[in-house]
Amino acid sequence: MDTQGNLRAYKFNFWDDRFWIWVLALPFGLISWAVPFVLLLGLMNANNAPGWFPYFGFILLGIPGYLVGWIFVYSLMEGLYTKVTIADNWVSVRLPWLVFPLIPVVKRINLDQIHRINLFAPYGSRTAVFLYYLKNNKERHFYLPRFKNNPAYIEEMIAIQKRVESLYPPAERGVSMQTYPLKAKNDLLQQKIPRFIGRPIFIQRVIHSLYGFILLGIVGISAWITSSLPPGGIDAISIGFVIGFIFSWFGMFGMYPVIGQILIWFFGRWVISAISEFLFHLSPDAIYWDTPESVNKLL
Repeated sequence: MDTQGNLRAYKFNFWDDRFWIWVLALPFGLISWAVPFVLLLGLMNANNAPGWFPYFGFILLGIPGYLVGWIFVYSLMEGLYTKVTIADNWVSVRLPWLVFPLIPVVKRINLDQIHRINLFAPYGSRTAVFLYYLKNNKERHFYLPRFKNNPAYIEEMIAIQKRVESLYPPAERGVSMQTYPLKAKNDLLQQKIPRFIGRPIFIQRVIHSLYGFILLGIVGISAWITSSLPPGGIDAISIGFVIGFIFSWFGMFGMYPVIGQILIWFFGRWVISAISEFLFHLSPDAIYWDTPESVNKLL
């Protein structure tokens, strides 16, 4: 804890909160961040691809790769940037900017706006502190991290909760179900339901919504690549569909942070070669794009 006058500042503990893991995983995140640009440049140099195909590959495969890399970078910056400052009448939090996590942003709320506090609000794979306030007749929440390895910070949050409860009886805090807006009622009822959503939450939702489209795209691209194999025709396209489907399922290992990326990076090419040769008697070189060798290795 850092103190300056009547201000108290709290941060994550880099070691106890295990943010050092994201330092070790950062190279894989940076590789994912670079994938869109490698794909774009590589596909633009392909001799047998139509003019629109580089941009199609960039959107279909590059953007999800960028989002995955974003998670690695954001998670590390969260451990470095996050700081909660508490004064007598307000609370502020510094976090990485969602758009570009290398830039920190600061948000602040006055304590007299708060009418309810949840010290165990579900937030991704962990819990957070939500400070609830009303805006336009709807209940909003102000996010604060829960520094579980900092007892002094937890005591501060409990003190704020007691202060709010002493100023606002249960009915005035909006706990009365009769005076609650419908959306706020649903939020209150769902607070105690445990749920797991990867961190950060909105990025996980974006990836989840795109996954079905990405899966079809990978299968389609695989079929387009194998369509040029002799003797061509439906048989070659069918092989591409099957290969794309198998590799898409293998790619789901990437959903597991750190270990998934390690497995794919070191064993992905071997698995692709083994499946291609065992099931379809294809040389791995036969299913590469006509792109530079460095790009082929990455793909």
